[in-house]
Amino acid sequence: MNVVFAIVFIISSVFMTVNSPNIYLESLTVGAEKSVKLCFTLTVLYSVWLGVFNILEQTDFTRKFALVLRKPVKLVFGEVSDAAAESLSVNVTANLFGLGSVATPTGIKAAETLDEENNYHAQCMLFAVAATSIQLIPTTAMTLRAQYGSTNPTDIFLPTLLSTLVSTVCAVILTKIFVKR
Repeated sequence: MNVVFAIVFIISSVFMTVNSPNIYLESLTVGAEKSVKLCFTLTVLYSVWLGVFNILEQTDFTRKFALVLRKPVKLVFGEVSDAAAESLSVNVTANLFGLGSVATPTGIKAAETLDEENNYHAQCMLFAVAATSIQLIPTTAMTLRAQYGSTNPTDIFLPTLLSTLVSTVCAVILTKIFVKR
């Protein structure tokens, strides 16, 4: 993909430089400024949520929460260890709140634990659930919509909930059908 993006960028740059060099320079500057603002916005959002998840881990809440979610985790992922169940619970919770980037470290931790246990079925299910992830609150998308001036940044709530619910259910069913235990 990097090669494809590089080729598209080079072709676009040559075309814009030949046709309208003033607009090209201005669009690069404005694009860079917007990307820096976006990076800071997302950094603040993720810092807050990573801090919350860190506090929850330090207070042992994630372990207790994993115990509460043990039956749903077992239903979806099959038999997994307590360490894997804790990481899976935190990963699923972060994805439920639309914090995919926050969920990534716990997803990696869960995948490593499942790999050590040679639990291929649960690993495949983790990848399917993480890729489709039901989002109760699409936090990142709503934050970006608010930053860019949406009149109602929360109006994506219901469509996001329904589409992610359908995609996750389909992913779980297909993984259970096609991945052998």
